[in-house]
Amino acid sequence: MNKIEPHQSWLPLEERAAKETNPRHKKLLTEVRDHMEHEIKGELEPLMATLTEEPIYHFWGDNPNIIQGYDAVKGFYQAMMSVGGQQFEVVVERIVVDDGAVITEGQVKNVQKGANLKAMGVEEVEGAPVEDDELFVTTAQLVTVWPADEKGKLVGEDIYFGENSANNIERITRDEIPDYYQI
Repeated sequence: MNKIEPHQSWLPLEERAAKETNPRHKKLLTEVRDHMEHEIKGELEPLMATLTEEPIYHFWGDNPNIIQGYDAVKGFYQAMMSVGGQQFEVVVERIVVDDGAVITEGQVKNVQKGANLKAMGVEEVEGAPVEDDELFVTTAQLVTVWPADEKGKLVGEDIYFGENSANNIERITRDEIPDYYQI
């Protein structure tokens, strides 16, 4: 059984949109769903098409950051995709929607190589030393606010990390990640 399933991430949004009777809410849920799928699959142009012309991203947590403007956001995604960083899973547990935004809450899961963990200062997991080529899944609480403009395009993301993912690490094997996952 896989410990991470990135392509499951957008299914709760899809299910919620299918049940939604308010057309504006349905549009916003679908836009977030599409954004998430294109991001996780590494489809840059369709991903950028879900955003306004001047998106702004806020990252809150241990290392707050702001990325503003179309070119800056596109560059952020290009850099992330060039190293496979978009292959995360969002385990969505709660979805809230109104006329101005969608909010998703759950956990974000990422596969990390031991070398990456060591670079973050993690030398030991589950009582055993971390080896460079070993694989691990990190998990962190995540709340994302997805504000939208009057046309239903996403203005960006306000991302809140509830904890450092280095606090929740599980050792895994290649057999526990999907075949499509690229390491």
